Amino acid sequence: MKRILSVFMVLLLLSTLLIAASAETVKLAYKGGSLNLRTGPGTKYKINGYVHNGDSITVLSKGSVWSKIRTSDNREGYIKNLYISGNGKGYASGTTYYSKHYTGTVKTTYASSKVNLRSGAGTGYAHIASLKNGQKLTVLGKNGSWYLVSTSGGTQGFVHSKYVKTSASSSSSSTKTAVVTASAVIMRSGPGTSYGRVTTLAKNTKVTIVSTSNSKWWKVKYGSKTGFIWSKYLKK
Repeated sequence: MKRILSVFMVLLLLSTLLIAASAETVKLAYKGGSLNLRTGPGTKYKINGYVHNGDSITVLSKGSVWSKIRTSDNREGYIKNLYISGNGKGYASGTTYYSKHYTGTVKTTYASSKVNLRSGAGTGYAHIASLKNGQKLTVLGKNGSWYLVSTSGGTQGFVHSKYVKTSASSSSSSTKTAVVTASAVIMRSGPGTSYGRVTTLAKNTKVTIVSTSNSKWWKVKYGSKTGFIWSKYLKK
């Protein structure tokens, strides 16, 4: 009996470890780009090779800015949560990456004021750096009301869009969004109720509009998922 119990405890421990280590994907704003894999949670640590856009990784432990990961070839190291596509806290899931990057300028109410650059799209995410009024940025994408930006030194993070003035071309090409107006709305794989369910969205969930060519069923994107939602349940 004791032996059976011991085996059961070992299996339970293994299953817990497997659940704790989640599989995710490297997501960079630059297609075909690469990223340093660091031996510790910071740029001062040594480089242990590189990861590339689209690489499959396993998240071993999550930090507020940096996470420890394992690559498919069993190398371990740290990368910023910003570069991990997934659903965990601090990840950049839901970010729409612009196919063309634009120039932005930090705009604050007072000339001496500074704006926080954060690890995620929200005030609850960790502070990475402080941005000065008038500082130039490269706008890489958007997540809700937050821009994904890069400083001249290459540091990437999120800043609220109200503090960034972009070029006219960037503003005109900003992604259009809509909000789900009902509870448990089904996103389907095609424009009709006969198509399979992609996911179910809660009320007030924000989605990116891909196409409204079908007036009844809009093609939308939520995180990494793309599908169709009946337009009566969406509000621009």
